[in-house]
Amino acid sequence: MPELIVALDTPDLNSALHLVDRLHGHTRWFKVGLELFSAVGPRVVEAVRSRDCQVFLDLKFLDIPNTVQSASRVASSLGVNMLTIHLSGGRRMVQAALEGVRQGTPPTTSPPLVVGVTMLTSLNREDVSWMAKSSDKTAPDPGELALALAEHGCRWGVDGVVCSAQETARIKSITDAACICVTPGIRMPSDQQANIGKDDQSRTLTPAEAVAVGSDYLVVGRPITKARDPVRAAESILQSMAATI
Repeated sequence: MPELIVALDTPDLNSALHLVDRLHGHTRWFKVGLELFSAVGPRVVEAVRSRDCQVFLDLKFLDIPNTVQSASRVASSLGVNMLTIHLSGGRRMVQAALEGVRQGTPPTTSPPLVVGVTMLTSLNREDVSWMAKSSDKTAPDPGELALALAEHGCRWGVDGVVCSAQETARIKSITDAACICVTPGIRMPSDQQANIGKDDQSRTLTPAEAVAVGSDYLVVGRPITKARDPVRAAESILQSMAATI
């Protein structure tokens, strides 16, 4: 059964934990991203884990291999359950991250899942037009770039990838079926999304569509956190996911 990850995209620890407490029992997974981690640091991980919840640490490590190895070692020692790295860092960086995870995981715990970011779900063809070959001026398709990165990432040893749900089915078809697909950019049907307001996502699908194509984890932020009733919004998404199985 695919799982829902609620994104705690707030700079305020109290607000984040209030959401965790309200949604605990509906979902066990919460994403700690750049905004929240930059604001309060590692203590947010401890606070969420103390509530018997799973932490998806989404800091998207991208640096020289030694730096990423050290960062992955520290992140693993915090007890996170999943973390992200950028696959564009290449094979040596990816494998350094995996080694860092191995080094940092306490002996009595399971290592976190390492998932590689392919192409951000905010990117469309116009955003990557600068990559066009001068000979034909044809901009690459972000989805095709995501497929190539996913294929290489799985060969390099990651547990899965972060991708748009629009790419999930094809990624599953060209990689080991065990390759986990974590899909942000989940948006509600247009009549419900109108209540949330505009955002910067480009390559999106609804929860039901994402489950239908094989996504394993659905990362949802604003459709839940900006809803008048976050619990009801989360329940609606979970029901939509379950109805597709």
